[in-house]
Amino acid sequence: MGVDSRQRLRVMRTLWASGVNLLCLMIYLAAVYIGLIDRFDVFLTTAFMLGGALFFYIAIRSGWSLRLSDPALTMPQMIYFMSVAAFAYVVVPPFRGVMTVTMALILVFGAFILSPLRCRQLGWLAVALVGIALGITAIRTPNSIDAHVGVVHFLVSAIVLPVIALLAGQLSAIRFVQKAQKRALTEALEKVRRLATQDELTGLPNRRKILELLSLEERKARRQLLPLTCAMIDIDHFKRINDSHGHQAGDDTLVLFSSLLSSELRASDVLGRWGGEEFILLLPATPLVEATAVVERLRVRCDKAGLWAQRPELKVTFSAGLATHRPDDALQVTIARADGALYKAKAEGRNRVVSN
Repeated sequence: MGVDSRQRLRVMRTLWASGVNLLCLMIYLAAVYIGLIDRFDVFLTTAFMLGGALFFYIAIRSGWSLRLSDPALTMPQMIYFMSVAAFAYVVVPPFRGVMTVTMALILVFGAFILSPLRCRQLGWLAVALVGIALGITAIRTPNSIDAHVGVVHFLVSAIVLPVIALLAGQLSAIRFVQKAQKRALTEALEKVRRLATQDELTGLPNRRKILELLSLEERKARRQLLPLTCAMIDIDHFKRINDSHGHQAGDDTLVLFSSLLSSELRASDVLGRWGGEEFILLLPATPLVEATAVVERLRVRCDKAGLWAQRPELKVTFSAGLATHRPDDALQVTIARADGALYKAKAEGRNRVVSN
């Protein structure tokens, strides 16, 4: 069956089709046993049927069919087994009435796999195969079937099979609509999830997500006896940018600022937007001295004029306050301590880092 789930499904469907054909063969063999049909004719039908089933199984199971647009070989399989039904019509006269039923069954399968157009095409192909089988039978064994019966048989097939194909196509269309709706719903849910956990402007984790990550990091730090430092970061004099250049310039500043800080952080660090022009930085497994050095490096980097060369009017600095989480404190207490250090940095003149 294979290990890939999609390949397993393709192989399973092929085996299902083969199983249906195997049941038909068992009926044929029973008919041979009671002398109803010729053994050689059943041998030809069996070889035709099992040979195709084996080919499709090998083509799918080996992975060869993956290079094709339809790795399941759906349309080729359905055309082949319709051809088998037409072949059986010619060589096994007592079971000619089964052909239309077999083709109808194959068309019904198409509703769950093929597109509506393919279903309709398959219906007309089934009518054509019935006509070809009737023509070959009339030439090969003209006395085995009454001409009037053959015409009636063809006309009924020409009505019934396309109608079944049309209904299968309508079911297929419903299936396509449901798939599209499911895809749209999945995308909508993903968008809602992003909006619930991601700041829409900067793309950073929002306050809700940061609190969730902070809780996870706190449990990890407690379990592994590692330090966890939190930094509150506030852009200096951000209101001046909004007042002087407008709110769009303010948004551009937030985007550039968050991009700058994110590009300078370590893989383990997490930067999030706390609200307005305020950001929060989580520094897992980082003691206060090392965390202070990291944030100071970010401050110096941000203060370099070259980084703002394309938008010099947006150049900003930031103030930051840091606090290392204490095992006995609540997370809100650690955030409050970092926030207190931030206000101290702003009170001391801004553009500086203060630890608490």
